[in-house]
Amino acid sequence: MKFLRIAWTWAVTALCLGILTGCWDRKEMDELAFVMASGLDLAENGELVTSLQIALPIGLPTPVQSKGNKSFVVLSEEGKDGIDTLNKEQQQLSRTIKLGLRRVIVIGESLGRHGLNQVLDTLMRSPESRYNSYIVTAYGTTAKEVLSTSYLLEEIPAVGINNIMRSDFTLSVKADEFLDALAAHGKSPVTAGIQLTKDATGNPTFKLDKIAAYRGNKLVGFLSGDEQKAFRLFRENTHALSWTVQFEPPTPEYKGTVNMNVLKVKRDIHTRVAEEKPAVMLHLTVTGIISANDTELDMTNPEIHDRLERKYEDELKKTMESAVSISQQEFKSDIFGFGRKVHIEHPYAWKKLKEQWDTLYPTIPVEVNIDVQIERFGRTQAAGHLIKRD
Repeated sequence: MKFLRIAWTWAVTALCLGILTGCWDRKEMDELAFVMASGLDLAENGELVTSLQIALPIGLPTPVQSKGNKSFVVLSEEGKDGIDTLNKEQQQLSRTIKLGLRRVIVIGESLGRHGLNQVLDTLMRSPESRYNSYIVTAYGTTAKEVLSTSYLLEEIPAVGINNIMRSDFTLSVKADEFLDALAAHGKSPVTAGIQLTKDATGNPTFKLDKIAAYRGNKLVGFLSGDEQKAFRLFRENTHALSWTVQFEPPTPEYKGTVNMNVLKVKRDIHTRVAEEKPAVMLHLTVTGIISANDTELDMTNPEIHDRLERKYEDELKKTMESAVSISQQEFKSDIFGFGRKVHIEHPYAWKKLKEQWDTLYPTIPVEVNIDVQIERFGRTQAAGHLIKRD
């Protein structure tokens, strides 16, 4: 009897397991519309406009592919909030919208300057909104126009944006970091700035060469040129980061410029608080390699080498001070996160300072010091155009 009871138990268990197996809630690949990027804009009537960049199935002919040979399609709808627009976009599709593979979220400039209150809840609440998506802000255009622009090196533009961000060729900010800065005292959010341009043959494309600064949940401006490079230097983001200085007066033969590729950066921030007035000391140690020498000088000469390092220290200090000044006087936004450093080093003083930090930040003194160490000169020690003398 005992043996029969055991056998019966195993038989029932096996039967239950057989019934429970299987993907009862499965979604087949040909039933899903994979969203690779989404965009957020502000309509003229104040409502939210969302755009979805959806990958088209490769190998399956579609009307869109036959017309323009595109591998993606962009849908756009206007509504009261993100869920409202998403439902309207779903009504255009025969497949279920899948946000789990979304790599990029583009914020239109008009929406950014208006404020992100309409979209923050959707970004945080939806189970499919993964926090590892990159956040970028459109410069001088809308998110819809960015998502509708093809990219030559990738079939799907979102893949190109994702690869640029993942390789740290520009400032890379993911959704979790952006949302954390929005909710924090003493640090303001930033994203990469993307703008539309044209390639050498006139085809539309885009580039990520700016930094969008926010105060609270509102976009307040963009860093560009050397100032955005200085901010990347501060963030220790050195991939594809180089600096050109006018080292000698230009001549008919030579421009007198020297270019340095930045190899690494070490950042040190110290703060002090006296009579409830904070001050910041920022020190950067920059290590680089000379990548171009358009002068008549031999950089292997120790005297010239030292003079070049001093030149770079002066130039980088001026640019860093300019970037800090813009954040204080123009943006009035602590994008450098100096407040967090005050919080760490002076927790008791921070209890009184944190509520007034936004108004206090433009007035705090920031002392900048930079050391530059040029380690190498590329494949050649002397300039390639110098004539060797016996």
